[in-house]
Amino acid sequence: MSGRIGETHNGLEPRPAISLMIALIGILSLNMYAQSPSQSAVATSASGSLLSREVVVPLSVVNRFFPEITRQATTGQNLTAVGNAKATRSVIYANSDSSKKVTITVDQYASSSDASSAYEEAVQKSKTVPGFKPIPAENLGQNAFIGTVTQGGETHIGLGALDGTVIVGATLAGFDATPDIIDKRISMTREEEGVAKTAVAAKRL
Repeated sequence: MSGRIGETHNGLEPRPAISLMIALIGILSLNMYAQSPSQSAVATSASGSLLSREVVVPLSVVNRFFPEITRQATTGQNLTAVGNAKATRSVIYANSDSSKKVTITVDQYASSSDASSAYEEAVQKSKTVPGFKPIPAENLGQNAFIGTVTQGGETHIGLGALDGTVIVGATLAGFDATPDIIDKRISMTREEEGVAKTAVAAKRL
């Protein structure tokens, strides 16, 4: 069953960051390093190949929902992808001083069962993060997940959705988990799902 949302129910310098990569972003890490520009050029790694940049919405879409976000900081593979992803893409958008960030990831798997297993693993790992709290949202699909954690004075809000062979994730850093921000996150992720699904399907043709 598709879990698509709404259908059911600076070049950033590498630095330690307390990051919440909930469910669709991959393995949650409290010491994740942001990808540097040099890393964004890497086309292959243990997590598979690099998906086209077209699988992630452009800056204009992110800025429409979050006007503070004004630039693309980095792009490359999703180094936190769970399971045996066939191909991935991660894009980090930020405001001028990188105090607020939006990370969008797309992970493609060889089969829907592989994607489902990776999704369930990511959800379970998310729940073990100290301070993690799930966020109820009426317009999330059955196979979608959203939660938040605040550590080190910074709040991370993560959302992810499973749709066939694709897992889409989006994490906000530096935003408060208000109802308005959460609604914007869900709406932006809905658009991202459509873009990712179309781009991945086109690649298969």
